[in-house]
Order: sequence, then structure tokens, then C-alpha cells
Amino acid sequence: MNVPPRTAPLRAAISAAIALALYACSPPAAIPQPIALAPTPRPATPTDLPANTPQAQAHAQPILHAPTAPAANGSQPHPAANHATDSPAHLTANQPAFNPPRGDARTGGLTLNTPDAAAGYTLFTLQRDTQKVYLLDPLCRVAHTYHIQQTLPGRGIVHAKLLDNANLLIMTESPQIMLLEIDPRGNIVWRYDSTRGLHHDFLKMPNGNVLMLVKGYKTPAEVIAAGANPEFVHKDGLSYAYLLEVRPTYPSGGEIVWQWSTWDHLVQDFDPTKPNYGAIADHPELIDLNFLLQSIQERRPSYPNDWLHANAIDYNPQLDQIMLSPRHFSELWIIDHSATTQEARGNAGGNSGMGGDLLYRWGNPRAYARGTLADQRLFWQHHTHWIPPGLPGAGNILVFNNGNEMPGDERLYS
Repeated sequence: MNVPPRTAPLRAAISAAIALALYACSPPAAIPQPIALAPTPRPATPTDLPANTPQAQAHAQPILHAPTAPAANGSQPHPAANHATDSPAHLTANQPAFNPPRGDARTGGLTLNTPDAAAGYTLFTLQRDTQKVYLLDPLCRVAHTYHIQQTLPGRGIVHAKLLDNANLLIMTESPQIMLLEIDPRGNIVWRYDSTRGLHHDFLKMPNGNVLMLVKGYKTPAEVIAAGANPEFVHKDGLSYAYLLEVRPTYPSGGEIVWQWSTWDHLVQDFDPTKPNYGAIADHPELIDLNFLLQSIQERRPSYPNDWLHANAIDYNPQLDQIMLSPRHFSELWIIDHSATTQEARGNAGGNSGMGGDLLYRWGNPRAYARGTLADQRLFWQHHTHWIPPGLPGAGNILVFNNGNEMPGDERLYS
């Protein structure tokens, strides 16, 4: 059965704001007092998945319209100052309290001091460091070092995020990919080993679960069976993206409680004998399997089957929605997290009534045959996320637009 075109009227959706950010340190007058971070106890029993709410249902919006969504809370970590305690007494004798150096001692590099710089602390990770993550004060000085109490083999730390309880959630490659939760003294309090292709991004959800971005692979036969043009299917098959929500079991492991996969939401106009055959422009809620199959092999010869290259996720607890950044499509996508795993495999259910189909996409209408290069706005973007409440533009979307392959711009930098 061919995929029928969507005929429901397009509704209002979340706006997008594109920005390149320069970190600016505060002037000397804004230096806060030294702080000490103390981890808060974890819940004895993790809570269930967020309940469906009328507010989430009202604002689960589909494709391509003007902004009307309310302010929404993203999953970005709060400034470390929000987790400060008044005393360093909880630290051991061999773990120094946060006593930032005075004077001009800094970590090096270029700093910019303006009166408009935001207050707060900055988490800084040297990618592939095997033991350390740094917390910088507003003058770019090291306020605290998370020194992991074991050397991580392989590539070490790939990415780190500061949690509300002052712990860190860290992705490592050693060589197997792991997620580690680290307390301020560097002790590992949770470890998740996975044979799956965890990569790029992850986050702690309000219910205590961990949302993970995963890369899967399909064989050439599987890709062709899904309706791909065999002429452009690489001998190594094709990579695709999917999401896992894991309920941690301390001190290690976890239970997968929710899943979503791009492979369940494909459309193609090559093979009319396949059930996902349809006109691409009629289905912006689906992902065109043949988009980029040829060009990605030419543009990325080192990774010729890297179809989507998803590089970021974010969660909006008020809308119960998830945002993804498929870099090679030069878009951002939003899906409905309220759909069950079973509903997320199809196109019905959840607050939106659309199951796991795309509710919203923005950045490159060429990806769904509704525009040209002149209409494209994103170019291999990173770090797509909702701006949290309390910040300018709260509820909007902030994107780091890399600019790769932007017409008339041959730069090799962002």
C-alpha cells in the first residue's frame, strides 16, 4: 500500500534562532566567592516516564510554520553556581575545596571581559583527556577539577555534562563506548557499557533516565529492500540513527524503557513495489531514504555510508518532545516522546497523534523536496537545543550553524 499524503492543516510550531556564540568572561567585579559542590543523594527508585499532559498535547506541533510555542525548558545543565554549598567540609583532605587563584592566573588562551557577560561557571573538557574535566569561574580560571579516580583507556573522555546534583555524566571510548556518572571527587557512581553504537550526545532526563543517541547499521540488502536506489548503496551498507531511553540501575547497567528509530519513518520514490513508496513532497513527516545517498559518498569519502551523522539531541519536558540534529541533512527534527515504543514505530498515537513521525523539521527544505539551495538555512549544524527558561529567548531553539558548503563560502571553519 502506498503511503497516502498528509492532508491535515499545518499548525504553528516552535521557532528557530540561529547564532554563533563567543564565550565571554565576566569582569573582575563579577567574581563570585569560591564554591564547593556536593552531590545530592540519588533517588532510591527511579520514577516512571513523564505522564502525558494536556499542555504537551496542545503544543505537539507538526511541520513548517511560524512560532507560537510557549517557553520550554531544555535539558541543558544549569550553571554550576546553582549547585554551590556554603562549606567545603564534605571534601576529603586530599580533595581541595574550590579556591580559585587570585590575580591574573588563568588557564591560557584568549579571554574577553565585558560588563554584559553572563554570570556562572563553565564546564570545560579537553577531548580525549583520560582523567580530568575542568570547571572554570567567570574569569576563566580553574575553580574545580573533576579528577577521575582511574585512568580511562583508549580515547578517554569524549563528552561531559554537568548534572543538577553536581555530578558529571561522561561519554568515553575505551575502546568500547561507555557512559559514566562521576561525583565531584572523581568516584564513578554509575557505569553503562554498551555494545551499541552510542555516539555524540546523551542527556539526563527529569525522571532520572538517560536519553542516548545511537548509530545503527543496515546491510546493502536491507537498504535496497527498504527502497533505496541500488546504484548508490555503498558496499558497507548504511548507517542510521535511533534513540534509547535507559533507566539506570546503580552502580552499573540499566533497563531500556523507550526507543525510537529513523528506520521506521522512511519514504522513497524509487521503488513502487515497496510499502513506503510515495511522493517525497507529500510527506515532510517522513525521511527520504534516497536523499544524499550518492552525494555523501562524494563529499565524505572516508565515511561513505554515514548517511545522517546525527550529532545532538535535546529533551523538552513541558512539551514531552525530543529534538535531533541530523548534520548531513542540514536540518533539525522534533519528535513526540509521549508515544509508546510501539506507537513510535508507526504514525499514530502519542500526544500529537502522529506516533514517531517527524512533528517539525527546519533548515533544509530540499530534504523533503519542497525547496532549493536558495531556501536552505542550516549547513551541517551542531548543538540544536531549546533555550531554557530564565534566559533571553527562552523556548526558542538555538543552533550552531557550521556553514560547511554554504554557497559562496569556501571556509573550512564555523
